[in-house]
Amino acid sequence: MKKLKKIIVECPLMVCLLCSWGVVAGANYLPQLSEKIDQTKQQEDEADWLTDETQELTANDAVDGTIGANRAPDLSEQAIMEADGHDASAQEPPVSDESGEPEAEPESGADADVQTEKPKKIKPKYITYEKKQTDSPWYTDPGKIPLTTEYDYQKVKNDYFDDAVFIGDSRIVGMNDYSGLTNATFFAKTGLTIYNLLDEKFVQDPNTGKTVTVSDMLQNYKYGKIYLMVGINELGTGGTERFAQAYKEVLGKMRKWQPDAVIYVQSIMGVSPQKDRTDDVFNNTNIRDKNCAIAKLTDGIHIFYLNIQEIYEDENHALSQDLTFDEVHLYAQYYDKWVNYLKTHAVVKGE
Repeated sequence: MKKLKKIIVECPLMVCLLCSWGVVAGANYLPQLSEKIDQTKQQEDEADWLTDETQELTANDAVDGTIGANRAPDLSEQAIMEADGHDASAQEPPVSDESGEPEAEPESGADADVQTEKPKKIKPKYITYEKKQTDSPWYTDPGKIPLTTEYDYQKVKNDYFDDAVFIGDSRIVGMNDYSGLTNATFFAKTGLTIYNLLDEKFVQDPNTGKTVTVSDMLQNYKYGKIYLMVGINELGTGGTERFAQAYKEVLGKMRKWQPDAVIYVQSIMGVSPQKDRTDDVFNNTNIRDKNCAIAKLTDGIHIFYLNIQEIYEDENHALSQDLTFDEVHLYAQYYDKWVNYLKTHAVVKGE
């Protein structure tokens, strides 16, 4: 240190040279130092990001293998509700893709840890025929006719219908008038469709005498069986996809309001050969397309498809000409065949 002070005092020129050398050396080293600092900071930032977020996102994306940062936002109803601060578990259960049946809630109690096997859905079976080309934008020829759900049906007596409700259009009006099932309940109206079935006021509440909706009745009264038949009036009001979606929504609400009821989806009965040949809308091809769509909504567990058409069809699966007075509706004396079919296709719980 004493030697350095002596050099500074005795040789100022040497000090200038040392300072110049330091400036040059610093100019060459500082960019490298700055780059190293930047790299170190970037590595630290990436390490923090991996620790805080990436591991969680990777875990959430394990099913589809998508990188979390590139994953599409979760727009499901549950995610939106949770983001808004709502308890998604308190809302109504989700509806399955086909049957309209809410998913079963987990069991509680001593047996909660025991995994119970969920009943297996019974898929529809069909008879097939050669398809034909159609010019309609609203339906296609499905090339098949759905059959009654395969099940161990029981034979029952009239008292089976004590807690049954029949819901539908003019064909159910005929059932009400001529079936003899005076112990059953009927919510039937000429011109009724799947689109206005739940919300149109045409039902009389037996307790209040007021005219209410089917929705009101299903939410305020309990039924053991629900027989549904609509579809003939919808043939000219849109395509099969729209019809099936509306039907699915109705079944979902019925399952929610009447969770213990057996629901029978009755096929849309066909029209006569004469009607079929001359009408571009109200024909059997259109009806078959709709029937195939609604048969897929049944599960053979809570919801069953009944092919009512088979009772009245001719060799070409059309409504037999001699059974109808207007190409669409049955003569009164033929409703007993319908009742007998229902009596031999009954789901009896506990059997």
